[in-house]
Amino acid sequence: MIGALATFVKTLFAGKGIEPSYPVLPEVNEAGETNVPGIHAVGEVAGTPLVKLGLNAGHDLVQRLAPLLKSEGPATDRLDLVIVGSGSSGLAAAAAARRLGLSFVVLEAAAFANTFVTMTKGKWLFAEPRDVPNRSHVWFEECTREELLERWRAFVKEEGLDIREHEKVVDIKGRLGDFEVVTDVGSHRARRVILAMGKAGNPRKLGVPGERENAGRIHHRLLDPDDFRGRRVLIVGAGDVACEAAITLARDPSNTVVLSAVDEEFTFPKKRNVDAVREVEAAGRLRVLLGSRVLRIAGESAEVQLRDGSREEIPCDVIFEMIGSELPLSFFKRVGIRIAGSWHPKRWAALAVVFLFVWSLYALKSYGKGLTAWPFEHLIAPGSYDGVLRRLFSAAFAPFRPLFEERTFQDMLGDRGFQQGYLYSLIYTILMVVFGYEALMRWRKKARRPGYQTWRYVSLITFQVAFFLIVNVIAVKALSVKYAWRAWGLYQPFPLFFNTFFWWYPSDPGWIKTFFIGAGVVGTAVAIPWLSRKHGKRFCTWVCGCGGLAETLGDRWRHLAPKGRRSRAWEFQNVVVLLAAFIVLLVVVGLHHTDGNNPWWRAYSYVVDFWLVAVIPVALYPFYGGKVWCRYWCPLASLNGILARIYGRLRITSNDKCISCTECSRYCQVGVDVMSFARNQQAFDNRNSACIQCGICIDVCPMDVLAFDASPTKEEAKVRAGP
Repeated sequence: MIGALATFVKTLFAGKGIEPSYPVLPEVNEAGETNVPGIHAVGEVAGTPLVKLGLNAGHDLVQRLAPLLKSEGPATDRLDLVIVGSGSSGLAAAAAARRLGLSFVVLEAAAFANTFVTMTKGKWLFAEPRDVPNRSHVWFEECTREELLERWRAFVKEEGLDIREHEKVVDIKGRLGDFEVVTDVGSHRARRVILAMGKAGNPRKLGVPGERENAGRIHHRLLDPDDFRGRRVLIVGAGDVACEAAITLARDPSNTVVLSAVDEEFTFPKKRNVDAVREVEAAGRLRVLLGSRVLRIAGESAEVQLRDGSREEIPCDVIFEMIGSELPLSFFKRVGIRIAGSWHPKRWAALAVVFLFVWSLYALKSYGKGLTAWPFEHLIAPGSYDGVLRRLFSAAFAPFRPLFEERTFQDMLGDRGFQQGYLYSLIYTILMVVFGYEALMRWRKKARRPGYQTWRYVSLITFQVAFFLIVNVIAVKALSVKYAWRAWGLYQPFPLFFNTFFWWYPSDPGWIKTFFIGAGVVGTAVAIPWLSRKHGKRFCTWVCGCGGLAETLGDRWRHLAPKGRRSRAWEFQNVVVLLAAFIVLLVVVGLHHTDGNNPWWRAYSYVVDFWLVAVIPVALYPFYGGKVWCRYWCPLASLNGILARIYGRLRITSNDKCISCTECSRYCQVGVDVMSFARNQQAFDNRNSACIQCGICIDVCPMDVLAFDASPTKEEAKVRAGP
């Protein structure tokens, strides 16, 4: 118990380790431009997976740049484009530039199409996604690696594309319109630069003694298994590349193969590769040393520390270091290109400005309510505040003014809280409608099946607009200004909305009290449990206004959501808030007879309702995505998740087509390592993740790997079938 707690605490503060689902990439906007104006990134360096998608990305980028370059007029002393990298994106960009009459040069640090050159002989390349056409001028169909290289080399020759092999770019100087691209051979001037390099040329190293001295027998790729027959082989790594090499070499009985990895278990490779590794291991052809670490490389061996701490000399003629590759981060830093999600002075300043704005907006909305209005209650006189508030309210309420008698309208003008609530909910609703439409259009273009996202956004916007009208118009006419605000409880069940059960007094009409308390009980005890059973946590992404603002205004930053083991470990906080919510409810209702004028409610309201709901999460939208509140602090999301974990059916399943492109994990707003589940063909739901069933991971997958499934589990089917 103590050991488990210590491990958990260690995870909370652990450094960010390498996780395949979350590659380190440069900061790139929707137009493919880095933070340095005029320097664009495309292909693997920008997170674009697959050969066909890389071809399209390079082609489309040049199509967008060509009109801009031509509008700037001719430049005889410099090229239009310098393209760095000759993979699929770089080649397609060069082909498009040639057809559009742009001057260019392609600079390649290694050999042309080096990623394909370094693939295993005979490797088959699939033309996925099948429903996406190849828009580039470069041929690509399902083929072997050899056929692709033959056709592409012929294409380069036929088109007369200027591709300079073995010319490595070491720096980029200058500014938009006049860059100097410095290489280890010379330099080139250009108006725009396209970075289309991959990671194949930057393999990670072990960094152990003897590595440099024995570099001649260390490899990072298995090109031709026949070159290593009858050898003693040590493979270091536990990813797909390492596993595939181990499987291929171990099946040759003339080889002696050992696989060593620091990983305690296979977590990175696909399930089919893990199964194959275990198969050859069981046959006695492969020795697997998980939880081991290479300490030193000698002339014909390597010293390895095993899981139990002991050391062993592993005889080896050949060593394959297959521990991944990485982008040239030092090069990016030298050029001034920022890494996505990195913090720098401008980002810190932006956070401060956004935080102060959101805080000020909500504090002004809370004027007259004590601590939450600090410091504005001390800076603004009540008369001045109310005068401005009434004018703003009168103007904003004008469309509904004809529906009400003068007396009712005067009641509104005399109720500061109603005016504050109306204006705040109006702004909130406008934001959701405007940015909801924008998000809807975005995902209709990207989604493989746009119908789900269409109905999801229509639902979010409809609920928000409907309840804005219900609370601020219909409820006022039906219940009066005094009780209209309680209608929000019909939209936001406890423990998200407390006040359904608070602030009731003997003078309140019995039917109003019975209706809203009853509705609150039904919402929390019936509706949410039913939704959890059928729909998991879809309430967060189809109905809830808090989640709705995150899915609309916050959607553009969804890829910035905290990722990785450490961020997921902090999700325990919403259970703490949930427990606090029930304790405060019992205290306020039981001991204080629903009167919230007590330290318990004031403390909870200030910490949760003010900071954790209204200020911090919204301020963090542009920096950590939109779901910080829903993921870490929302008690209703916690309750929903617990119920779904106990007996929910909705889950996301996967087939065997995952190519580890990372798109699904990248766009998950609640940090689920979707790719890890997909690679292992493992279903995920609220039993093993914080999934909110938004469906974005399903729609961004280029291979159609993921799908919703609400059918009975195997265990449930067995129970139904009986003995």
